[in-house]
Amino acid sequence: MLSIEEITDDSRELNIGEVSEYILAIPKFADKIGTEDLRALMNKLGDPQDKVRSVHVAGTNGKGSTTEMLRLMLTESGFKTGSFTSPHLVRMNERIAVDGVMISDEDFVSCFRKVMKAVDAYSLRHPSFFEFIFAMAAVYYAEQDVDFVAYETGMGGRLDATNIITPVVSVITSIGMDHMQYLGDTVEKIAYEKAGIIKPGVPVVHNAINNSDRDLKERAAEVIKNRAAELEAELTVVDSIDERLIRWIDLSELENTAFLTGYQRDNASTAIRAFEIIREHIADSVSEDINKVILRALNKFIMPARMEKLRKNVIIDGAHNTDAMPQFLDAAAEMIKREKPERVYFIFAVSNDKDYRGMVRMINDAALFDEIFITTFNSYRKTDVNIIKNLFDEYSGKAGTKKADDTAGEFRPVVRTIPEVKKCLAKVLSKLGDRELLFTAGSLYLAGEIEEILGFEE
Repeated sequence: MLSIEEITDDSRELNIGEVSEYILAIPKFADKIGTEDLRALMNKLGDPQDKVRSVHVAGTNGKGSTTEMLRLMLTESGFKTGSFTSPHLVRMNERIAVDGVMISDEDFVSCFRKVMKAVDAYSLRHPSFFEFIFAMAAVYYAEQDVDFVAYETGMGGRLDATNIITPVVSVITSIGMDHMQYLGDTVEKIAYEKAGIIKPGVPVVHNAINNSDRDLKERAAEVIKNRAAELEAELTVVDSIDERLIRWIDLSELENTAFLTGYQRDNASTAIRAFEIIREHIADSVSEDINKVILRALNKFIMPARMEKLRKNVIIDGAHNTDAMPQFLDAAAEMIKREKPERVYFIFAVSNDKDYRGMVRMINDAALFDEIFITTFNSYRKTDVNIIKNLFDEYSGKAGTKKADDTAGEFRPVVRTIPEVKKCLAKVLSKLGDRELLFTAGSLYLAGEIEEILGFEE
């Protein structure tokens, strides 16, 4: 691995491989430095995060999609717009992009070196993995002279590295029970962490559309409402689908199939309201009809690992908790109803810090899949396949479960375990017929590995 001396020595050329290796190793030797020390680092870098107007997005689910929709709306308005997202699926560069184009290897290495030089020259504490990449991103956006940046939080919000920015608008997407060991074991505690991005006097938009647990959504919204009131931040609660979306879909003006899925309509409704607030701040510099901009942006929207078709009958989704899983299952059910496949396969892997019992129960109750393949991914957070299979056996053994399109009869899917993703995918693809469908979900780690495998094959 690179040494500090090698990184700060300008005569030593660095390549993307060794820089990526160093950044990925940061969790082994550096803890989170926190807001005060991060501000000190950013100050030595010239406070690049304060040189560009920004939008801040937090939440349990829908952060990435909402961030990308906002980025597109700003880009379609004529602004040069950066986006900071996580996690990456295949390459670390994906996290830092301008107008949808990820940072080049050369610029990635350059920004890495600048951050490390500041850490070394001023004897600062070494930032954590996420803090380091955030600092690199802020440097890059300032250098690229972008007009806006849409920043997605990593986890939580209150203590997140991105929370040192002061945005034009804050956005809090759907709140659910996730990362409980870090954020708290109640929805109120989790919502409090997400609400930590609210700034005094800065308007905030919250997606409280109810798709599963009304009580949970209402309790989360109450926490956000109270925090916004304390900081005199005008709050807009989005609790229904924007009527324009329905009209555009009905008239075939919105042709993007991504919005055939309910959860992307939720995310779009949130992004639209946030964009309207942004437009109120920049009305003098944009004259085009806002609806034309929004429609054009949504028609260009593509989000990897969100009901993404990698092939005509291979669909991957990043649903990785009990808030996102019902939305994925609803979207899969809609697709199955439309396409009427002869057989449906499902590949599932999950992190060990998730409520995988709850996810397995939801998958079983949905009764959509004829064969389920349980696998793992390359991470210390992976869950043993036999633990998950035992849960499927437990739930599928309960009487009364019926396949979604059956009128009668007990349904028990075939459940298999193939621990290695590559072998698991190869096995399913060898069985997959033209009139059959394969879905994958459970983890963005899984989605990323499948993206990489199929990308290499093409």
